[in-house]
Amino acid sequence: MSENVKSLLGKYGITPRKTLGQSFLVNTSIAQDIVNAAHLKSNDVVLEIGGGLGILTKRIVLSAGKVYVVEKEKALAAVLRDLVREHQNLEVIEGDALSIGLPPANKIVANLPYSISSPITFRILNEIRFESAVLMYQREFANRLLSPVGSRDYSRLTIEVTYRADVERVRDVDAREFYPVPKVDSTVVRMIPHLSGPFARNNEIFHWMIRGIYSYPNKQIRKAFRIWFRGLGYDDETSESLTKRCQDGFMGTERLRDLSRESLVGLSDCVLQMVESGMLCDPRSKPV
Repeated sequence: MSENVKSLLGKYGITPRKTLGQSFLVNTSIAQDIVNAAHLKSNDVVLEIGGGLGILTKRIVLSAGKVYVVEKEKALAAVLRDLVREHQNLEVIEGDALSIGLPPANKIVANLPYSISSPITFRILNEIRFESAVLMYQREFANRLLSPVGSRDYSRLTIEVTYRADVERVRDVDAREFYPVPKVDSTVVRMIPHLSGPFARNNEIFHWMIRGIYSYPNKQIRKAFRIWFRGLGYDDETSESLTKRCQDGFMGTERLRDLSRESLVGLSDCVLQMVESGMLCDPRSKPV
């Protein structure tokens, strides 16, 4: 097995299935492909989340100026700390990436723990000012990020992520490249934050709207807003007023799954007008 992974696990007394419940990437050429896709330079500060056995870490430290690796499991953090003896540009942070303070970095390279794919992705997008991120996900999750407008996988997740960043496929990874072999395949993607629009006039209103209507991706605009507004305590006349405000750009019969980023920005700005006119509650004044 590549890099004698079984021996490494035995050295630290790690039994993946029984104690950690996770699989480790063991194909070193794929690890190198991931690093190559990040286009690392000597002045880059890199954040890796979920360092595992260090298969990816060992390659990141050779190209970057500074590397922070976050690892929740104590046994795996011990494995990674041994690498610090060889690489002074590496710092291991033991803790839960969802709750600890994350260090600043201009690039992110990681085989993310699949159990936290969604929350850690949004934490990265919302809290770290990065130039690019090369991330490995479970194939199904990655396909949702990459799904085009109108496709079956186009969803709230797609919109929330692609509103913030461009996402492109780097490569697929077969389950057999991990040990123990998991039941799912994986996909590596590259994210680059958007530096220009279209953006909504108010991002908080945009995300409030997306959370409100995208439980019903197959429904028409008019019906989805009617359901959402009823949940907020408004009558159908209020939802119809939205359709009238947006009548220059929408008929109301379009399905949510078919709406582009530009179209959703237009809808969000109409919702903002209703908030500013007092027709809708302002979600910015209370938790939503």
